[in-house]
Amino acid sequence: MQKVWTTNGRLSRRYSLSMPSLSLLMLSLIVLVSMAIEAAEFQAQYTPNIEDNTSTMSSVTLFKQGDFTQLKKRTLPRDFLNALQAVIIHNPALKGQQAALNSYEADIDSAKARRYPTLSAQANNLNNDADQGTLRLNQPLWAFGKIDTAIDEATANYTAEQWGLIQNQRELISDTAKIYAKIQGIKLRITVAKQNIKEHENLHGRISRRQQGQLASNADTRLAYSRLLQARSRLQRIMGEELVAQAELQALTQIRVSTEGAIDDSLLGLPDRLVVNKLVMKNDANIRYKREQLKVVRLNLKQEKVASLPTISFRVEYDFLDNDINVDQTRAGLVFESNMEGLGLVSAGRVNAAAARLNAADEEVKSALNDVRRQVNVLMINRGVQRDLMRSQKDIVDEVEATMASFLRQYNSGRKSWVEVLNNQRELTELRLQLVQIASDWQQLSLQLLTLMGTLDDPAGLKHYEQ
Repeated sequence: MQKVWTTNGRLSRRYSLSMPSLSLLMLSLIVLVSMAIEAAEFQAQYTPNIEDNTSTMSSVTLFKQGDFTQLKKRTLPRDFLNALQAVIIHNPALKGQQAALNSYEADIDSAKARRYPTLSAQANNLNNDADQGTLRLNQPLWAFGKIDTAIDEATANYTAEQWGLIQNQRELISDTAKIYAKIQGIKLRITVAKQNIKEHENLHGRISRRQQGQLASNADTRLAYSRLLQARSRLQRIMGEELVAQAELQALTQIRVSTEGAIDDSLLGLPDRLVVNKLVMKNDANIRYKREQLKVVRLNLKQEKVASLPTISFRVEYDFLDNDINVDQTRAGLVFESNMEGLGLVSAGRVNAAAARLNAADEEVKSALNDVRRQVNVLMINRGVQRDLMRSQKDIVDEVEATMASFLRQYNSGRKSWVEVLNNQRELTELRLQLVQIASDWQQLSLQLLTLMGTLDDPAGLKHYEQ
């Protein structure tokens, strides 16, 4: 038996496969088996009771919801699709994360390379009689899962980061879709504001003609003109909101895109709440990311448990500076190496820390599930409320429009004043604007849910990763 110092400064023992050391090799194998049994018992003792949520997460493949939504049957407007695709292609945040994802892919190759031989060289002049130099080639034969676990951990980390990228992509898709729907709502408000200006111009013209016929006072004409100016001012304010929204959209897409194409409400149909919950829980990128992170932590715990197990390798050494003819310059044999830092207490502490991180990661998965479930319920409730409000608001607008026509007839017959007519016109405009805003909010909520379900992934050109 010969003691040698390794490059990390620890004292290791090396056994060459020869007849005089056969008994030592057998003893080493016995020690090896006993350590493996001890490690298995230690693993059983420190493994926390955590539900395995990764059985369905072996690959990053998005769940297909079939014909649950009419988006599968009808085509979204080209301008909307261009906006979604532009944010995926040009947004700088996604470019940076894609570059970071490539580094995780390189980690997999690095972990796999540990299976190949290691070539090292060492030279010193510690011996006064002669310089010493050794060229060493070491090929791992059995690492008791250390290399395989490292590869699995790197692969799981890469998969998790893929879902992290998908999560950010969907967030940007959701923001883009909401701003696009907001712009469509603003365009409808502009249409209402222009209609309001036209109706006020008609009213002002009628009052002006009646004043010329001495049937209306100058105060009535001034009031009508002030209301006309207010209508024009409102149009300018709404057009300013459109410019701000267009700037927000361009900040996401990084290029100017057209927003002329309107989204038909019939394209935003959703199944019932239970089906939506099922699709979101299965496709939500944050949940998948947290589950893959849980898998990474679980593999890290496994890596800490096997770190103290020995490694059996085949080693070839060649002394290229020592020219003593009595010394064999080339040696080859099996090497058994193991390190027990702090008599194994260091390894036990690392295992305990990894187990605590595993429990924390499991709680994060549960928290993510609860957050997504709450988010879907809130969105579905608000969407239903907006749909009901839209129906009732439409009925109110119809009634006030009929009232407006009645007020004009009553004014002509002298039973209503111009103030009442103008006030009714203001109320009608406010109700029309509210109706348009409710419809815009309903579209935005629908698009948020479709994004969570993954339905907008294909229209946006989002890449589906597969392992």
